[in-house]
Amino acid sequence: MEDEKEFDLSEGQRISLLERTVSFNRKVVIVLVVLSVVGLSALSTLGIVSLLKEDIAYAKAAELELVKKENEALRIQMAAFEKSLVQYRKIMDTSQASGFKEILLDQEQSYQTHLSALKQGMRDLAKMMPGSRTWLEMYDEQMDIALEESRQRVQELAAIQTSELRKKPAATTP
Repeated sequence: MEDEKEFDLSEGQRISLLERTVSFNRKVVIVLVVLSVVGLSALSTLGIVSLLKEDIAYAKAAELELVKKENEALRIQMAAFEKSLVQYRKIMDTSQASGFKEILLDQEQSYQTHLSALKQGMRDLAKMMPGSRTWLEMYDEQMDIALEESRQRVQELAAIQTSELRKKPAATTP
């Protein structure tokens, strides 16, 4: 009977105990509902993201090996081209093209200088001789044409590409 007395509670105590238990159970249910809502939203977000992301195709080992071999072949080919380029540059350096270009440019410069001096001499001679205006104009015109053609040749020669740089300044007319 003593055992019954220990568990005998008054109506108020029972109601109070039941209210505390119900309150605790309610809190547990709310926490479980919130956790399930958060879990479901996380799972649905992951599902949507996985559906929306693009499929990534990964390279297979055989394809990767093929690309590596192709890369190595291209490197070997590039090295061969560079080696031949060095050989061609040596040939260009030892060829006579640069020398001929220099000689021709110097000749044109000398030609222009000679024509300019000749033209000046004709003017001086025309000043000394009466009635020489007509022949001066005629020869002056012909020399202007020759000088202009020489200038054009200098420009064409300067446009020719050779491996050596020109050491002298470009031809100028006085």
